[in-house]
Amino acid sequence: MARTTTNRQRLLGAMPLLFAYQQFSEGFVWLSVQHAGFAHLRNIAMYSFLIFAQIVWPLFVPFAVLVLEKDAKRKKLLKWFAFAGCLAATYFTWCICFYSADVEVSQYHIKYVLDFPLSKRWFYGIIYFIPAMLPTFFSGFSRMRFLGFLLFASYIVSRFCYKDYIVSVWCFFGALSSITVLYIIMQVVGTEKKNAGAPMAA
Repeated sequence: MARTTTNRQRLLGAMPLLFAYQQFSEGFVWLSVQHAGFAHLRNIAMYSFLIFAQIVWPLFVPFAVLVLEKDAKRKKLLKWFAFAGCLAATYFTWCICFYSADVEVSQYHIKYVLDFPLSKRWFYGIIYFIPAMLPTFFSGFSRMRFLGFLLFASYIVSRFCYKDYIVSVWCFFGALSSITVLYIIMQVVGTEKKNAGAPMAA
């Protein structure tokens, strides 16, 4: 956040802070499952984590990429991803509000048991995948695409190595990947300073 110079940059700059709060919530999920003294915090911690994991990120990622974009063609495409993010967030909000969710610890990992409609269908993950990851690959900033690559690589690892724990594990990898936000912000600030200093065409 300290390296940002505009509100548009601050939206992306907030990403590590949001991940920190999400992981902080999951820390209390661990405590509530393993220690009776924290059991009363179980639902609060679980839903706090799930709201970020299922609702915030499909909304946050496309809008954070969109507001930084300068290229008109890319911006037009990114608006569709933002629209997809709104639809995904609406769907997951409906699921969290009206369907059951639970959490358990298995094989030293947290498993979120989500009884959501469509959760057993092959395209369920795509509903989340499209707005939460793809926008980074269509950004005009090359370092944003690097973040997308890290998210995609960590998804593959989570999907095939930790399938039953993908919600928890992929979010953990996402939190680690958010370190690259500083790297991205430095490129954005540098590009905007360069453009601001460029002479106007006659």
